[in-house]
Amino acid sequence: MTLRVKNIACVHVLNSYRSYNVDRAKITAIATEICRRLGVAHYEVCLQFLSPRAMRTLNHKFREKDKSTDVLSFPQYDFKRPLKVHAAPPALIPVLNPLPLGDVVISIADAASNARDAGQLLDREVCFLVIHGILHLVGHDHMKAVEKKLMFTEQKKLMRIFAGSKSKAAAWSECAVPALKKAKTSKKAKTSKTSKRRA
Repeated sequence: MTLRVKNIACVHVLNSYRSYNVDRAKITAIATEICRRLGVAHYEVCLQFLSPRAMRTLNHKFREKDKSTDVLSFPQYDFKRPLKVHAAPPALIPVLNPLPLGDVVISIADAASNARDAGQLLDREVCFLVIHGILHLVGHDHMKAVEKKLMFTEQKKLMRIFAGSKSKAAAWSECAVPALKKAKTSKKAKTSKTSKRRA
């Protein structure tokens, strides 16, 4: 699935963890479409990708858990009822002064660990965590069985929207990949390889 969603200046994506490359345009398009489907595209959402160390600090400060975690959400509003995915979402319109919906922070290293454990690709896991995080911003939770059932139902709906088809790649395709480390080669090593080729 190729998203053709314009960012209406309501979604901001920042990657602070250089061990992974994040396609900010794809993440922005996914997050914008999630907000559109939930009827909150006129709100501002900030998404940030952090190192496990930074995530551990936040988790300890706000949840008193001294360990890293995959995703944290910081909502700015209390919704009376969790918002549901619209089958026919409203069209996007430019917003001059969007109200803040909240922040979602993701540890991409923890996402990679989740993906390995589940036997799936990192980019799919990142898309899932973006969905999960934004659902928390609009009133969803999974502490109680009833809440969990509703939240997981909405997650599945959104994941299906981005899943693509046989002819089209998933919207999350390569939205997050490990950064390639540049190989360090000395002049001596290069010379010896050249000598062998000539011989």
